[in-house]
Amino acid sequence: MSNKIDGFGQRPVQVDGGSRTDRAGRGDGDDRAVAPASAADRVTLTDSARQLQRLAEAVAAAPDFDPARVAALKDAVNRGEYRPDAQRVADRMIALERELAGQ
Repeated sequence: MSNKIDGFGQRPVQVDGGSRTDRAGRGDGDDRAVAPASAADRVTLTDSARQLQRLAEAVAAAPDFDPARVAALKDAVNRGEYRPDAQRVADRMIALERELAGQ
């Protein structure tokens, strides 16, 4: 079942600090309090999750682009000396597609 965006069928909840006329629970009618985490609770990350975390940190630390390389390429294009290797570009595009496909 779906609800329209206009909120039809939704019960309003008072949020102005006054007395509550309706409880905003989890939506399943169960309004029990959630127990706080204890010192014995632990989370263990998989090796894949740790690797993704390291990669995300490395990407965040890397510069967005190399301004010196961009300037050199602009100069080469303006001088008419930039000659991209079409075969190399195509090979790298294919390699990227294979990597993304998990091959």
